[in-house]
Amino acid sequence: MKRSVFVKLFLNNFLVMLVILALVGTFTYYRLNANYQRQTRLEQRRMTLMAAECFRELRSLDPARVDAICKTLLHDPAARLTVIAADGTVLGDSQAHPRTMQNHKTDDRPEVLAALTGQHESWHERISDTYKIPFRYVAVPLRHDGAVAGAVRVAMPVKTIAEGESLLLGAVFWSALGAAAAAVALALLTSWLWYAPLRRVTETAKKFASGDLSSRASKRSGEQLAELTEALNGMRDNIGKTLARIAAQHQDFQAVLTAMQEGVIATDAAGAVVLINPAAVGLFGLDPRKATGTPLQTLLPILGLLAMHDRARTSQTPIRSQLEITGPTGRQVIETLATPVPPGESDIVCLLVLRDVTDAAAINAMKTQFVANASHELRTPVATLRAAVDSLAEADTQDEREKLASILDRHVARLEEMTNDLLDLHRVESGRFLVQRQEIAVDELAEWVRGQFTWLAQEKGVTMSVSSTKPGQTLRSDRKLLEMIVRNLMDNALKFTSAGGRVECMMDVDDARAVVRVRDTGVGISPSDQPRVFDRFFQGDASRTGDGRSRGTGLGLAIVKHAVERLSATVSLHSEIGKGTTVTVTLPPMNG
Repeated sequence: MKRSVFVKLFLNNFLVMLVILALVGTFTYYRLNANYQRQTRLEQRRMTLMAAECFRELRSLDPARVDAICKTLLHDPAARLTVIAADGTVLGDSQAHPRTMQNHKTDDRPEVLAALTGQHESWHERISDTYKIPFRYVAVPLRHDGAVAGAVRVAMPVKTIAEGESLLLGAVFWSALGAAAAAVALALLTSWLWYAPLRRVTETAKKFASGDLSSRASKRSGEQLAELTEALNGMRDNIGKTLARIAAQHQDFQAVLTAMQEGVIATDAAGAVVLINPAAVGLFGLDPRKATGTPLQTLLPILGLLAMHDRARTSQTPIRSQLEITGPTGRQVIETLATPVPPGESDIVCLLVLRDVTDAAAINAMKTQFVANASHELRTPVATLRAAVDSLAEADTQDEREKLASILDRHVARLEEMTNDLLDLHRVESGRFLVQRQEIAVDELAEWVRGQFTWLAQEKGVTMSVSSTKPGQTLRSDRKLLEMIVRNLMDNALKFTSAGGRVECMMDVDDARAVVRVRDTGVGISPSDQPRVFDRFFQGDASRTGDGRSRGTGLGLAIVKHAVERLSATVSLHSEIGKGTTVTVTLPPMNG
């Protein structure tokens, strides 16, 4: 608290006390002056009556004797005694020679006229012709033998207490000076009594305003600002509780906002970002330190998103849409909800909630494509079966019936293969499939491969070999999934390898990993088709095989991909047109 406050407080208190003292002093002075005037009137009346008694005892009013008595009778130099005869002639005066004075029986001397008419006592105040100052006159009749023989008058100047009594004036002066000194001391004391607690309260209030609620305003018994101090401490406690509640709510809000998988962006009236959560930062690959405060159109120059933001603010209605953008991970599908915020104390005017539905969109597209591909793949064998069945009833010869039976057998086998593949694909994709790892002997797995595919290789005239770098080793994996992977890889390799070709299945096992590699010398896969070979129902150009019957279901490598994922393994493919294809599956560490 600045010293100027103390000075102002002192001056205000001093001026108030000075005004009070001035009013009291003025009232006191006028009361004393009135009392002084009353005393002087009484003294003047007493002198007049004494002079009248003195002249009443004279046998005759000899002017010379009367004048001599007038000049010796009064001891107060300020008073003036005048004796006037009944005809107005001045018989004697204490300060002037009677012969030089004019007749006093005139209208401008009403006190003389009243006394000469016998009025007991007459008073009058007027400006003296001789001294030109106010005088107060009192006159009484002078009687001899019961008749009015003249008048006795005493005149005194009308003086204030300050003019009349220097002693009283000094007392008033010193009293006023002492009162002023007392006013200064009292003003200082009063100002200090208020200033000290005000300073403490102000300093505490400044701490509260700066956010420091650790201290409390000190309160002393009997202090003038005790109630204010108590109220300030109460306010401090309430502010502390409110801030703690706000901080807790803010922490909860930040926790919820941070844990949300949906991206949240809030903008103000100017279109600048005032809030953004980590999900939104990661969704668009933004720098969180530069995001807040940046205009939305600068931060995310996406026309569809900006249009939704502006429409929501203009129409004051929520707007929902899906946007396709190129994000940090490639093509993304973002489901966006733009919601206007009603006007209030918050700076937020629009809220954007964004959810990455790229995977869901891909799954929906995959499902649609799956239904279309499955319908297309089933249509051909079903139509062929229907035609063969219709033709079988009309067949006349054994050769025709055997030919139709062969067609029926081939397409029923294709339908059976497709059904099994679909069931395998459903099993590996299903979240209910439980992976059960167990020790599998490599030699036993190799023998199983030979037993499954030797006859098919011989039928197609393809040389098949199954080998292991370390016979007698074991690997740890799920037998059903591993057999499903090897079966589909071997089936594809044999199916698309012409007679005279070669198919190899190699198993490399050590303490760190297990690798299953299937290599063929078949038709190969073009570079443009390789990124899609693991998609459902995708098939390359079957005409390159030279055998239309080698056409597969298009599900084998899709089953391999999902089975590999369930085993937390990896799969890679290398292929060249006319030279063959190699598919490598790398299983996780043996202690996994």
